[in-house]
This record gives sequence, C-alpha cells and structure tokens, in this order.
Amino acid sequence: MAEEENVIVIEEDENNDKKKNKLFLIIIILLLIALILLLVLVFAVIKKKKESSNIENKEITEIAKKLEKKHIQKDTLQAIIKKAAILYKNGQKEKALQLLNKISVFSESLSYYNLGVIKMKEKKYKKALEYFQKAISNKENRVVSAINAAVCALKLKNKKLFDYYINLAYITLPEIANSKSYPYYYALVMYYMGYEKEAGFALNIDTPYKDKSKELLSAIYEYYNNFVKAQEIEQNPFYKGMDLAEIGEFSLAKNYLSKSDRKEAQFALSLVDLKLSNFKEASIILKKFEENNIYPIKIYLKPSLFDIKIAQREFKESFLKKKSDFYDLFFYFAPYKVYSLNQTIAYLKKGIAGIPIGAIEESHSYLSKSAVYSGLNIKISKAIKLALNGHIYLANKQFKQLIKKRDTSYILHYNLALTYAQLGEYKNAYFHFLRAYHLNPSDMLSGIYALMAIQKLGKNDDKLLASIKEDLNDKTILEYGLVSLITDNTVGMAAFIEKSEKSNPIWILAKLTSKAVLNKDYLDEALKLKSMFNRDIVANLLYFYAENKDLDVKKLALNFQSLFLEKNWNMNDFYYGAKIVRDWYFEFTKISGLLNKVRFDLEKKAKTENFDIIPVLKRFAFSNLYTKHFEEAYIIYNDLINNKKVEDPFTLYQAAVSAIGAGHHSNAVALMELAKLKNPSFYEARYGLGLLWQEANNLRAARIQYSKIPDGFESKYFDFNIKSPNSY
Repeated sequence: MAEEENVIVIEEDENNDKKKNKLFLIIIILLLIALILLLVLVFAVIKKKKESSNIENKEITEIAKKLEKKHIQKDTLQAIIKKAAILYKNGQKEKALQLLNKISVFSESLSYYNLGVIKMKEKKYKKALEYFQKAISNKENRVVSAINAAVCALKLKNKKLFDYYINLAYITLPEIANSKSYPYYYALVMYYMGYEKEAGFALNIDTPYKDKSKELLSAIYEYYNNFVKAQEIEQNPFYKGMDLAEIGEFSLAKNYLSKSDRKEAQFALSLVDLKLSNFKEASIILKKFEENNIYPIKIYLKPSLFDIKIAQREFKESFLKKKSDFYDLFFYFAPYKVYSLNQTIAYLKKGIAGIPIGAIEESHSYLSKSAVYSGLNIKISKAIKLALNGHIYLANKQFKQLIKKRDTSYILHYNLALTYAQLGEYKNAYFHFLRAYHLNPSDMLSGIYALMAIQKLGKNDDKLLASIKEDLNDKTILEYGLVSLITDNTVGMAAFIEKSEKSNPIWILAKLTSKAVLNKDYLDEALKLKSMFNRDIVANLLYFYAENKDLDVKKLALNFQSLFLEKNWNMNDFYYGAKIVRDWYFEFTKISGLLNKVRFDLEKKAKTENFDIIPVLKRFAFSNLYTKHFEEAYIIYNDLINNKKVEDPFTLYQAAVSAIGAGHHSNAVALMELAKLKNPSFYEARYGLGLLWQEANNLRAARIQYSKIPDGFESKYFDFNIKSPNSY
C-alpha cells in the first residue's frame, strides 16, 4: 500500500504544464501590445507638445510684430497681456517675462503720450512737453509726440524748442511712411515749418483725418487770401466757429456756429453767448442740454486781478468811465445830520461847514451842545464821530441800534443809509434813503441818493424819480443838476455846469461829475476838493487821476509811486472806512506794483488793532487775495464769517473768490449762494455761482443763475475757457 502511495502519475503533470505555458504566452503578448500602445501615446504627446510649442512661438512672433505698430488698440493690448499671463502660468516663464517687458515699454510710452495730450488740453503746456519728451525717448509715437511737443513749445513762446521738435518730427516722418495717416502728419510738419504750399498738396490726399485736413487746408487758403477757395473747403462752419471762439473772436464765432446744425455747435453757442454777456440766450440754450454737458468748463480767476500789465490796461479802460462810478463819491462826501433847535445841521464828511477841516473834537463838542435840545442828539453825535474818524462799520452798528428805538426818525434813516452806502451795501442804503425821503419829502437829497443807490444795483425807481421831479424849482439848482446827471440829461448837465457853485463838496462834486460825463476837464473841481480835504485819501487820488488820466498808464503808475512815497494821508479811512477808499487805494497800488507793501502794512495793523478789528481783517484778507495768498485770505474770511458773524454780501463773495483761488470750489458754491441770497442783485455772485454749477455739471442750476443776470453785465473776477475739439 505504501508503494502505491508514492506513485507519481506522470501523464497528469504534463497536461498541467501545457496549460500554464499557454497562459504565460498570452500575458506576454498582452504586455507587448500595451507597451506598443504606450510608446505610440508617448510619441503622440511629445509630437503634440512640440506642435503646441511651435504654435506658441509663432503667436509670440505675431505679438511682437503687433507691438511694433504705432497705433495699437486698447483691447488688443489687453489681449496680449492676457496671453503673457497664460504663458507664465503654463511654465513658459522666460517667454512670458520677455513679452511682458515689451508690453511694459509700450504701455509706458502710451501712458506718457496720453498724459501729454491731457495736459495739452488743459493748456498746461510745460507739463505736456515733459510727457511728450518721455514718449519720444521710448521711441514710440515719435512723430506725433514731436509734433505735439512743437505745438507746446510754440504756446510757451520758446522758439528754440519749437525748432528742435518740429525738425525732430520731420526727421522721424519716415517711421510712419506706410501709415494711411502719413500725408496728414506730413502736412502738419510742413505747415509748422512754414511750407504752406507743400502742406496744401498733402492735405488733398485722402486720410482718416478728412475733417481736420479740410480745416487746415481752409486756414492755408485764407493765409494766401484765397477766401473763395477757403469757403469751398470749409464745408462745416462748426470747426471754424470753435477755432474763432478759442482765440477770443466771439462775435465771429457766434456767426459761424449759428449756421451749424450739430448739437455740439448749439451747446458751444451757449458758451459764446456767456462770453458776449448774452445771458438770456445762453440760459435758453442750456435748458436743452441739462442732461448733456458737452463741453465741461473750469472756472478761473481773471488774470487782470493779479497781472500788473493787464490790470493797468483794464484800469485805463474802466476807471471812472461810468456815471455810476461817481455815485460812491457822493456817498463818501455826503453830510451826516443831527437835530437842532430850528433846523437840521448838515455835517460834512470831514467836519462842519465853518469849522476847520480835521477838527473832529471841536465838531463833537459842537454836536454835544446841540444835545440839550434832544436826548437823541448825543447818541447820534457819538456815531457821527466814529464815522468822521473813518470807523464806518462801528458807526453803522450804532445807527442800527438807535433806529430800533426811533424808527420814525428821518435823520436816523438818512445817517444809517449813508453808512450802508459807504460800506457798499446799496440795497440797504436804498431802503433807508427812501424811508428818510418819505418821512421828510422836503429833503430831496435823501430821495436823490436813493436813486443813486438803486442805480448801483442796476435798477431804477421811476415812481420816486417822478416824485422828485415834481418838486424841482428855481431854488433847487443842485438837485436839478443831480437829477440831470441821474437821468442822462446832457442839456441839464451842461446848464448846471454854467451855474455859480457854492463852497460845498456836493456842489463841487456835482459839477465835476457832470463835466466828466460830458467829456470835459474837471481838474479845477478836483483841486478844490483836495484843498478842502488835504489829508483825505479819496480827494488826493481823485486830483491825482484828474491830473494824470491822459498820460500813458505806465507813466501814470510811475507817477503814483512817487506820490505814494511822499503821501501824508489819514490812513484811518483806508483801514476802517468806506468801500471807495479801500477800492481806490487797492486799484492804484495794484497797477503800481505796491500791493505787497500794502499787505505788509495791513498785517502789522491787524496784529495791533484792538478797537475796530473787523474792517482791518477784511482789508488784510483782501490784500492776501490780490497777492495770490489765497489760502491765507480764505482762512481770514472764514474767521470773519464763522466766528465774528460778518455776513454782508461782499465779504461772503470775497470769501468765495478766495475759496476758488485756493481750490475749494465746493465751499465757494455755498459762500456764493449766501452772498446771492443776501443780495439777489449781486450779479457778480450770480455769475460766479452759475459758472461753479456748470463746472459741477449742474446745468439746470447754472442756467437759472444766468437767467437772472441782465445782458451786458461783465464780470471783473471770473472767466472760463472754450476749448476747440480740433487742436493740431
């Protein structure tokens, strides 16, 4: 049995080996097939990557070519930047960085060129020139940048720089020889180099700049006096109108723009009308564009406020040229009044008739003796003493307090009106002069001063004028002369001049003003006033002007410098007194280059003044404003308004002017609004407010202000630019 157990069945083992070998062979074959497939797949992947790499390289080549172009679109540039980012993400860092470096160089140049164009549009030519030079240094947009740089140099009146850049533009012209715009840029270079005919030939070639080419071609024809051909070329008057507006030919610009149907031309017409003081037409046009501010503006302070040469020219053209300019002289020299036993005693600006000029204490003593007849007299006399010493602001405050207790006193209304008029608050002056006249119709001068005050506001009171005319008779010679002046009755003025005058400042002044309006010499009358008030600033300046007005303004300014050094004037009238003293003193010192000296004097005065500080601070702020210390002026005005509760329209307005100078335009809007609310007839405030609203894109608010301004009004303070969209 045991032997049987050890028997190995061979037949069965051979069959099993055959099965195992067969299975192994199948496995080998499958592995070989898998290996072949894997090799094929690897080869395919490698080939695909190689092809992809070739595509990427080809794309990069194309991108590089695109970057060589001078005019690349913004969206194209963004697409290239995106491609560089993808390359970097996919591991091709070296190529991505190379591409990004090319982009950064191009983008920098693009930025400099665009910044240059922006600064050029803002008329900041020096800064624009810097940006164009940087663009040129990067060797991108060289031709166009050089042309614009040449224009900037021309605007800056730098002939040497202009020649350099226009020659650079000429040298680099071949760089854009294949561009469709080449003929236009060639024409520009030729034009600026003085070869107008060569420019004309190039401008007849079709380019993407058709309108600009026609406009420049028209200018060339006009240069050669071929106006017929120029008119044929200039098919669209819009461009011509805008160019004329840009150089200040507003009447001609209006004519051209009126012929255009373009909405831009209609909007531009409103700006031209503002320049021409056609406020009603401007407001009507702007009503159509309340939601579409096509040409935004930027308000600025007129150069004549600060530039001596411009100030001299405007002084020569405007000083004492209007009849109403003389009204402030009447308010300045008009008498104050007190009660007396039998009649009203008229006290003149610098003393009492019959008492030596300047004897203020003696004047006060005389007034005090009259006080026994009226308890009110002593209080009136104290207020008058303040006024005679130049403290108009304090006198005004006292009269306001007195009138609360005696509202039916015509004398108080008259005196209060006089202080308001001297302070330049004509609306209040008119009200109280009129009240004084109604309380005492026999005092015709109160009514006449009321007429002067309302005319200072640009209005008339026909009813009051008719009432005064009814009372004129043979005894009212002075009143007749003044009414003739107010009503522009030249026959009446001429007759008044022939009358024998009284030794009275108002009589002398009435004759002086009548002569001035009739273009007659008034030096004799000015000398009489100066002799009566030998230390008075206004009397001395009036005589100086009468003596020097026919000289060249530069010679006049030089003569004033000598007078200024020798002066022996009562400066209290300037530090504290009437508006006319402040205005005239500033006018003469400004055109003579002495304003900084005045500012220095006021700064010292402001540090030591304790009694009547507000007028001194007003003048100190005023001097800061006109010497371009805008922030300092703004701070002082803010203190006056917010801490010292000074809220007269002129102070609010000057604060707004200072705010604009200091760049605080939003604050200027609020201040200008307050000034306008205090005095709705304050057209300077309305005009400034209108421009500020328009600058802030609120055309509705702007046009409302313009609609309230009478046509013909001209601002002394504000202006704005009209910029043509077609700049070469």
